[in-house]
Amino acid sequence: MSRDLPLTAWQKKQAALLYYFSSLKYLEGLRDRVNQIKSFAEEKINQSRLEGRDRFLHSNQWGDRDTTENWSNNAWQFLADFQQSVAEDISDHSSNSFHVTGTHQCARGLSEYSMQWATIEEEKQFDAMFAELSNYARNIDTTMQKSNQVSWWSDFGLTMAWAKNSSELQMIPKFRVVPEIISDTGQIPPRTGVYIAVDDPNASLQFAWNGSRGGEIIPSSTFNDLGLAALAAVGRSKLWVDQTAMRDFVWANLSNPDLASDEYANSTLDLALAPSVIARYAFMARPTRWCFVEIVEGEFEHIEEIESSTLSSNMTTQRFFAGEKCQNAGYYFTPARLDSRRWFAHGETFPDTQSSYGKSIWQWDTQQD
Repeated sequence: MSRDLPLTAWQKKQAALLYYFSSLKYLEGLRDRVNQIKSFAEEKINQSRLEGRDRFLHSNQWGDRDTTENWSNNAWQFLADFQQSVAEDISDHSSNSFHVTGTHQCARGLSEYSMQWATIEEEKQFDAMFAELSNYARNIDTTMQKSNQVSWWSDFGLTMAWAKNSSELQMIPKFRVVPEIISDTGQIPPRTGVYIAVDDPNASLQFAWNGSRGGEIIPSSTFNDLGLAALAAVGRSKLWVDQTAMRDFVWANLSNPDLASDEYANSTLDLALAPSVIARYAFMARPTRWCFVEIVEGEFEHIEEIESSTLSSNMTTQRFFAGEKCQNAGYYFTPARLDSRRWFAHGETFPDTQSSYGKSIWQWDTQQD
């Protein structure tokens, strides 16, 4: 690469999320949650035994299915196995070896066994604890999942993850893109960590590792034509989070074949559903080259400063529709087409990229050569 690849404010947030979800601290948080729910189950099992609940639960039809002893002899083992698997994941972490968690296997195993031996409130509390644990573990699984042919983290998913976890990330590390550390899609990366697509500014960042099998870089999740149109129409700051703007975009594009076939994409579309309706059809997989995003040790940025800087930058950002003339010579790009960055002279007309979603919008590239 001839010059450094700068990170946008949103890419810094993505990097912060991925390093957070892959951190030892976050994995230890999962361990603590598994330990808590296992201790809770053991406490209620002991309470059930002391109260003799099983004497009411034997059935001629179902035998001992609903009893405390059946659950403790069978279902409890899934929690014990889950606890052991998290301990092994923590041990492997120092060797740059990462895994999806055992949450799904544990949930399936537990679902096979009755909790009729517990009170209604005890079962509700157990279910709530496991639901919170599952949501927490999903961030690890989405980061580490490499079995599909596209990254599980889409721009939409990362936006939702930031909304839920931003309180933990008000102060984030400074990042530096290392141009010398490059990897192609399908390769084991030279270093463990977060990578950014070199030739696609809209591709979600991803985490990859080189300490065990399965850590290779996989195709990016990036915008297709519908996603690019949504980005251009709504803007980066409102994408996915401004429900009214997202619903307006759906209504303006009901001729799109995917939206036209969606049962929710109509004149009665609920505001809260609009972002997810678009997200279902807004992405595609794309192989690309990837560059390492390194944490600058000991240096941090406050997220408010990053967002303030971005807001100030956006106030001076120039955006032009196709057909308009360039007022300030420099490099521009359009989100409606990949690899569109090019030089425009003063007075030159911005071209149309022949998008099916109206005129293209050309944006000033803040990184000028």
